[in-house]
Amino acid sequence: MLPRSELDRLEETGQWPQALAMLKHQLEAGVVMDADHWHRLGRLYQRLGLLPKAERAYLSSLRMDPSRPLTCNNLALLFLNRLLPAEADQWLMKGLASARTPQERDLLHATGCALRLFQLRHADALAFADRQLSIEETVMARSNRASCLHRLGRLEEAARDQERAIRLHLKKHAPQWQSACLPSLVGVAIADLQERCILQVMLMTHGIFQLCLQPGDPEGTQLLLAGQAADPAYWLNPARSGTRWDGSETPELLVWDDQGFGDTLQNLAWIPQLADRVKRLRLWLRPALIPLVAKRFPLPDHCVVEPMGSESEPWAQGVPQVGTYYLPIVMKAWSQQARDGGLAFLQRHQSLQHRAAPRIGLVWSAGRHKAPQPERSARVRDVPLQAFFLLAEQWRQRHQARLLSLQLEGHADEPVQGLIQKGVLEQPLRSPDWLETAEVLETLDLLVTVDTSVAHLAGALGVPTVLLLSCPADWRWGQHGEHTFLYRCMHLARCAVPGDWSQALSQADHHVGALCRAMGLDGEWAG
Repeated sequence: MLPRSELDRLEETGQWPQALAMLKHQLEAGVVMDADHWHRLGRLYQRLGLLPKAERAYLSSLRMDPSRPLTCNNLALLFLNRLLPAEADQWLMKGLASARTPQERDLLHATGCALRLFQLRHADALAFADRQLSIEETVMARSNRASCLHRLGRLEEAARDQERAIRLHLKKHAPQWQSACLPSLVGVAIADLQERCILQVMLMTHGIFQLCLQPGDPEGTQLLLAGQAADPAYWLNPARSGTRWDGSETPELLVWDDQGFGDTLQNLAWIPQLADRVKRLRLWLRPALIPLVAKRFPLPDHCVVEPMGSESEPWAQGVPQVGTYYLPIVMKAWSQQARDGGLAFLQRHQSLQHRAAPRIGLVWSAGRHKAPQPERSARVRDVPLQAFFLLAEQWRQRHQARLLSLQLEGHADEPVQGLIQKGVLEQPLRSPDWLETAEVLETLDLLVTVDTSVAHLAGALGVPTVLLLSCPADWRWGQHGEHTFLYRCMHLARCAVPGDWSQALSQADHHVGALCRAMGLDGEWAG
């Protein structure tokens, strides 16, 4: 039998396919698999995203030894990753009931924290994190507490706990860096692969917390760059780090579509400034965005747009490269001055028109996602349906407005379905095509939306927009004020406390009324 230490080495260095192949070879060779072997097999399948196989391996482990808290913990995480919180909760409770060691309780409380955050039970998540800390102050426990405090709007405490977690991590794995200023740790290789990726994730998270507290904070924006080095593949492929653009002059630059559609649409605004710095600019975009960019975005003469597939590797091109999310940060251009005051940068094919009945577009949900973290983030941004549509119907009556959905899903929910059947809510958008979405947006006089990619498209087109923001808001919007330097046409309506949308809806009502009055007085919308 091959030594277990070799399996440990392969796992610790992120070589999970190789570790899996080694363990499967043992199984095929007739080696008797005990509960520990099956647990390890399940863990490797889980790390590789092969969740049905992971579940079967874990259940085999539990059949041999029913009292395995860590196996229950991993099953809870597995079902959470499938977006099945009820099943995850069952395995969590089973694991907690049989946990005996501090390590077992620590991991299970961490999973409990993640599960409660997913369920938007933020106070309960904090209770799990506090119990985790009472067992032992670990990096995971302190970082989990920071995440809970952030969601509860306790931003200063969140930033302090996150920095404490980073210092604890450095003390254990890289004591020579323990007192270093945090931006100097971005992209630094410490310990093994897993620990250096954890460090980079924590640095980026701390940057987000700092930017929530102080928009534009130079240290916070620099810490965001740690996200580039948070992927194990970054360290396993030297070309990724070797081609990462640092903002210096270069004959050729490849900018690629690395995050959500909203991030990419937002950061197209910096392409014209970037074009002045390079002789040849290549822009890799997902095919869904290319028709919109080709027809609506005035590309510099020396910029070429190329389609980007799911398996494309920008670092394999042998030229400096940067993802669109990080572009304005690397350029050191994340500021109102660099953004030209938020002017529209996508061309409109229809101008704003005076109408007797204003057309108000509505987006109430941030869409569905397949992974826990983006799904949790999206649900935090969703506005309560009943309160939202009660207000929308008031706009319809008060301003004789037509209501149009800019959602592609969620129309089967009440009260949405009933409003569609009554003819109160129209559905002009039938396709996820971004160019078609732009064409529909241009027919609107006003968009009222939660924080999602359609909001960025409206802002880029200059469509008057009221943006409903949860508390705390995403770092790019700041936590105060009714305006953003990103889009001049946008008005921000904010929640005062986490989970309470009443103030945001009241502010949205004020903005909609002001814009409708402006149209009625001077025949055009005030942007």
